[in-house]
Amino acid sequence: MIRRLRRKFVGITMVLVTAMLVAICSAFLISIRDSLRQDSASVLQRVISETETPAWSNAQQADGVSLPYFTVVITPNGGASITSSQFYDLDDYDFLLSAVNAGFGQGETEGILKDDHLRYLRQATADGWRMAFVDVSYEQSTLNRAILTVVLVGLAALAAFFGLSILLARWAVRPVENALIQQRQFVADASHELKTPLTVILSNADLLAGQGERHPEHIRRWSEHIRTGGRQMQALVEQMLLLARSDQGEGWERRVQPVDLSDLTESTLLMFEPVAFEAGKHLADCAVEPGVIVSGNGAKLKQLLDILLDNAVKYASPCGTISVTLETEGKNAVLSVTDQGTPIPEGELEAIFRRFYRSDAARTTEGFGLGLAIARSIAEEHGGALKAASAPAGYNTFTCTLPLAK
Repeated sequence: MIRRLRRKFVGITMVLVTAMLVAICSAFLISIRDSLRQDSASVLQRVISETETPAWSNAQQADGVSLPYFTVVITPNGGASITSSQFYDLDDYDFLLSAVNAGFGQGETEGILKDDHLRYLRQATADGWRMAFVDVSYEQSTLNRAILTVVLVGLAALAAFFGLSILLARWAVRPVENALIQQRQFVADASHELKTPLTVILSNADLLAGQGERHPEHIRRWSEHIRTGGRQMQALVEQMLLLARSDQGEGWERRVQPVDLSDLTESTLLMFEPVAFEAGKHLADCAVEPGVIVSGNGAKLKQLLDILLDNAVKYASPCGTISVTLETEGKNAVLSVTDQGTPIPEGELEAIFRRFYRSDAARTTEGFGLGLAIARSIAEEHGGALKAASAPAGYNTFTCTLPLAK
């Protein structure tokens, strides 16, 4: 899929670049052709009324810009004579007569004699006709050289753009490739997480169906196992739906309002004090600056606080301390939750925010591995950020930055 996408990107890019180059080169060549034709037509217009070699042509010859030409007068009885010429040795009367006859044979007052490489202009006079001829060999050779140059430059440019488009395709498709890899990993991890409760539910359902009548005393226990597995699946599905809605930006924007983050933090701390005490951890050194107001959804921000404090309680060492601070820095509110536990390796400080991510055994506990991913998603929905830091002494800090209400 990724290869096909890259090929399509390169193909579309090359089609567009080729079309642009063709248009630019065509315009360039047309401009050169018209300029050369205008030069030769200008010479014809100047010399057709001259009766002898004009003085201006000598000056042009000195500058190297004059074109070879000659003019002919045709009498009513068919006689022809040269009246002026430049760079031409016209001793060949047959050639002169052939050019005149060819000019008259085309029936137009002006045109090109391709076989003789001449451009002509015919003008009626009181005594017959006057014809001027200019050599277009230089015009044709110049145009041919320009075409060859444009073709070579165009091919070189296409080759360069082809190489560049391959590099751009890799760069442009990389986010899609990463998203596809994450999607596959997400599906695999979700399937793995759903497998255990499904196995519990199906196994106990089989026991109920096959042995319920023979062992009525076990029915309640088997039913409770089914309910427990169902609750686990329900919790996982709800968290997955929450992340999916967050990815699509749905749901909470219409309920944005000022939220007193200070009151919300203090109430959440009060709720987690007995949870931490029961787990053998204790909250200490908590400093909450009063009156910190942010814009957002109160329920979402409450969920973010719950996730961070629950994470701290789970991963703090036995008898370890947990501290929470809330303060303002410039136009932002900064919430920090620190737990005293096993240090997080440097390479995992970003990985722990991935969905279903499992760290080493020292930091593995119950849950689905979606909490921190949901917390970061909530922070980003509110225009903020959530980052992790770890000190060698074992103090792991999660810092959430949110913009203050305007």
